[in-house]
Amino acid sequence: GARCIIMRPAAPTTASGPRAVSNPMFDPFWARVNEAGITVVAHAGDSGYSSNGYAVDGFGATFSGGYGPSVKAFHIERAAYDFLITLSFDKLFERFPNLRIASVENGSEFLPDLVRKLRSYNGRMPGYFKQDPLELFRQHVWINPFWEDNPVEIAQIVGADRVLFGSDWPHIEGMPQPLDYLSELTGFSDTDRLLIMRDNVRGLTKLAA
Repeated sequence: GARCIIMRPAAPTTASGPRAVSNPMFDPFWARVNEAGITVVAHAGDSGYSSNGYAVDGFGATFSGGYGPSVKAFHIERAAYDFLITLSFDKLFERFPNLRIASVENGSEFLPDLVRKLRSYNGRMPGYFKQDPLELFRQHVWINPFWEDNPVEIAQIVGADRVLFGSDWPHIEGMPQPLDYLSELTGFSDTDRLLIMRDNVRGLTKLAA
């Protein structure tokens, strides 16, 4: 059977227009995922974001068109940010406590601000969340950083058991020699390095030891 389900970090188009995947209309789907215990992967893709004239739109392996930096480079992290924080805002993890969401090839630069927003809204709206949304996020979400991101910062936010190594060379998210990423993990214990490099993904895909 399936070990994971992959989707874009985007709002699906329905007969009533775009709707967040955490909208209750999709609860029958999430109920099956919750029951099966398989992982849902939010993988970078063309999520339909617009640069609103600030850059030429279109999804590709390069973000600047070869001419210089542009806001188009932020589409991936914006889509992941909106997708993941909306799962929390819509209390999806309260409704389905067995869900496991892996954010893959979206990087992690958005994560510190997402955490600040969850803390802020939990304080602004007392009684809305039955459980601390940040703690639920940490329980249910795994993050695959880009190799340029700071894995120590990510682990401080979600824990080393929620950080996923990945490589997609020759795409820009990967390194020519994937194991070179170990040099980024010198601040971790041997146990945590093994979690990040192998065991976290193994657990999400239920691979045999």
